[in-house]
Amino acid sequence: MAVLDDQLIGTLYGAVDNAARWVELMDLLRVRFGVESVAAQLLVASRDDLLPLWGTRDSVSEGHAALHDSWANSIANPRFRRPNGPPVDLEIESDQQSPDYSNEDRKVLRDGLARCGLGPAFWISQQLEDERHFTMIFHRAPGDGRDIDLHDRHLLEAMAPHFRQAVRLWMRLAEADARLALVEAAGDGMLTALVACDRRLRVHWMNADARRLLDAGGAMRLRHGALACDASDDQQRLGALVAGRSDRAVLALGGDLGPLLHVRATPHLQTPAPIALSPDLVMLVITRPDCTVRYDAHDIARLFGLTLTEAALAASLANGISVSEFAAARGVAEGTARLHLKRVLAKTGAPRQAELVRRICRSVARHRA
Repeated sequence: MAVLDDQLIGTLYGAVDNAARWVELMDLLRVRFGVESVAAQLLVASRDDLLPLWGTRDSVSEGHAALHDSWANSIANPRFRRPNGPPVDLEIESDQQSPDYSNEDRKVLRDGLARCGLGPAFWISQQLEDERHFTMIFHRAPGDGRDIDLHDRHLLEAMAPHFRQAVRLWMRLAEADARLALVEAAGDGMLTALVACDRRLRVHWMNADARRLLDAGGAMRLRHGALACDASDDQQRLGALVAGRSDRAVLALGGDLGPLLHVRATPHLQTPAPIALSPDLVMLVITRPDCTVRYDAHDIARLFGLTLTEAALAASLANGISVSEFAAARGVAEGTARLHLKRVLAKTGAPRQAELVRRICRSVARHRA
């Protein structure tokens, strides 16, 4: 009966949120199995092939990565062919015993592995969701023709459920991180500062616009991980807003002491994982009404189906420039500019100039000035 030591299991689960531990795990397995190289791969099925999505290897093999990958990690290797028949939930096999290889395949394997400095291999492969496969490959040294033995097989069988669980946890964490990155990227493109804080005003998350706003100082800043206002009255009103004690969900901060900040508090966030985040989080939307926003004429032309001349007028109006000022700057008669405005209103369906400006301001044509 194979015995799993605490170091192996601890390192495996430690790799879930620490990529460096994967290499440490490969090093431990290299010694434990007495092999030349250990590599792990996450593969995805694509027609008749398994394509690598991610991979790692032991630290010794890292120094020979180019040589090893020159053949062993290429599509010339028969190992990357999908086997015929339904996928296998768990497979522990070797180059010498696998029923998926013909005699010609075995010769190709021997010759190809020898050219890249590796001997025969055995492996453990597990079917995961979304047609993904997790595989760990153990290569003997060149000239070492030993096949997988009973002890090797029993140890891999004992580790199989731990491999599956750790890899699933690692994939879920990676997917959560990827989703967070997408949300943050979207939030950074809104030109609006977003801050998630708790009742004690401790910040749990913010987007890039919020970081820039708070770093600039003024009415509110970040101090020791919490929101802090320069004026004590503002601090009390902000605390009441976040705690739900304010009679309104909006608040104006500063003004006399610096740039005015407008703050809106959303209702308390109902998070699906209360143990991961504070249960009393509030999302604050913060703007500086004095900040200049630029509306790009090319974007407006594409979004509203205008000519560039018409879009330039629309952008100027959204930026607070009057029709007469636009005409003077362009060197055209004001009547010509108003004719352009009439065409813009017709194309956009806006009944009046104020509605046109509102529609442009609500579009995605705005940029940070």
